Amino acid sequence: MKKLLIIFLLMYSGILIADDKCEKKETIILSVFKKNDYKFYNYTCESGNGKYLKSYIENSKKIKFLSEYSDFAAKEEPQLLAVSVYKSKKNRHPLLITLNSVYYCCSPQMEGAIYKINFYQINSKNQVSLKNITNIFGENSEGFEGMAEGKFYYNYKNIASIKKWLDKNY
Repeated sequence: MKKLLIIFLLMYSGILIADDKCEKKETIILSVFKKNDYKFYNYTCESGNGKYLKSYIENSKKIKFLSEYSDFAAKEEPQLLAVSVYKSKKNRHPLLITLNSVYYCCSPQMEGAIYKINFYQINSKNQVSLKNITNIFGENSEGFEGMAEGKFYYNYKNIASIKKWLDKNY
């Protein structure tokens, strides 16, 4: 009887410990060191907690996991709003910029969008070598726009405003 129980548990353990299901939402072609040399992949995944985003970056030699973005308390599923490459005029490494958001609705506390910006320094032409340097943006890397005991505005909801900040500060 014990053997039968063990076999049963082993056969159905995949159901008990279900893997998250992911679906590729988009592929974005990027020009980092030369034209169309990198690809950015955005996946929407579903877990027992809700939906979240996974992103990967690839060049001709390697693909690398980049990040996950989730906010399971939000009303709607998270979104990737933008991906871009910033090339500094000061001969620094190029930066990959990602901009995500999630919408909160219909709660007594707040209604609006939360934005999250990430910066990744791309260090190598040959390998996919990234360093998360979001800390250069300080508290501005996340923000809220909407209503929560008054109206709130967030200044960095698009790539143009983010690149303008980088021109002055990076």
